[in-house]
Amino acid sequence: MTLESGNLCNFIGSAEICDPERREAPLGNRFLNMSLTSIGIFLVAAVAFAQAGMVSVCSDVKDCAACTQSYVSIFAFREHCRWCVDTQRCGGPLACPTTSATSKRDPFTCPAKAPTAKGKRYTDKLGRSLYALCMSVKTNSPETCLSSVRPDVKVHKYYEVPCDASKNTCAGMLAVSEEAKAIYVIYRGSSMDKQLFTEFIHGIGAQLGAWEKFVGGGGVMTYFYGAFQALFINGGMKSDLMKLKEEHKEYRVWVTGHSLGGSLASMTSLYLVNQTLFTPDKVKLVTFGEPRTGNYNYARAVEQSVVFRYRVVHRNDFVTNIPTSVDPDGLLMAPAAIERQAYFYRHAVIYDNDMKKGDTFKVCEMAEDKGCRNVAMAIDMNDHVTYFGLKAEDYIKDKCRKEDLLT
Repeated sequence: MTLESGNLCNFIGSAEICDPERREAPLGNRFLNMSLTSIGIFLVAAVAFAQAGMVSVCSDVKDCAACTQSYVSIFAFREHCRWCVDTQRCGGPLACPTTSATSKRDPFTCPAKAPTAKGKRYTDKLGRSLYALCMSVKTNSPETCLSSVRPDVKVHKYYEVPCDASKNTCAGMLAVSEEAKAIYVIYRGSSMDKQLFTEFIHGIGAQLGAWEKFVGGGGVMTYFYGAFQALFINGGMKSDLMKLKEEHKEYRVWVTGHSLGGSLASMTSLYLVNQTLFTPDKVKLVTFGEPRTGNYNYARAVEQSVVFRYRVVHRNDFVTNIPTSVDPDGLLMAPAAIERQAYFYRHAVIYDNDMKKGDTFKVCEMAEDKGCRNVAMAIDMNDHVTYFGLKAEDYIKDKCRKEDLLT
């Protein structure tokens, strides 16, 4: 065996191999030398693989982030480790129970606790207060509705534009509260007829990989992208919001909406931060009944940009499970396919009850957390139109009574 380079000789440390005058060593020594050479080559390869994330066995890894970036080599095939959330262990393909939430390939999929500090956490009082704004934008007279339930909030301007070929409209509103030192960007939800059906059809296209590129590197559903462009960008909301910012430089901006409005709210929040129109600490996002607005990369972009973000979900709300995420744990799809599938951002706030005053909620630690919420049961349209124990039409008919919603 002839060695052209001294690097391997130095790595192995064998004079018999490196000295040309000793090549005719006894047969036993030559076998020893060949073995040492093989060991050296193996060690070099092992070092390279280790740097790339290869481990001997997945169970050696003790935390989720490292586990999702690790793999084992089986007959020259790379098998990724996966983190079993229930057992808090790293393992191979069959390590996690089928009912357990699983993280794989990307630390983004690992559990992350929501903030609990005052001013950073979600509260039922906050949710009810913002939902009152979402209900007001559904009325013919938002000012009248707000004067009853949130008299501190003053309407700056209401916007409504056609947002699809069927002439369905999308609507939004800018409002200001001097008392709360806040600017509000509020979006109306979907109408429960042709518009929701149109969104559903676009959702099928999204499941097949038809996304519109959005800021931050992700993709959003085509319908939502068109609505955002028509209403926020071209409908005057953006330019008017920038004027309000100049008038109220220290104010925070709260972005909220229900259903379609929730998707527009999450897109607006990401846009404001990504385009450096507002600093991340100023933007607060809370949505209600939001569908999966975008793909995996969109969800990751929202989490990286929008610090304060909560998706409020009422029990088995059907709309909050469309478009469907085919392989949320990333166990079956290739990485490129995973990035194209519909995906949620954290943190989901789940009310597994009627959302009456005093009812409890839980905040999920994973974006697609089947351990926190059984999405297979998310088939109830009544849960979509009933939040905090109120149907919008009943609340509006009763003239937005404060005692019906706020504690």
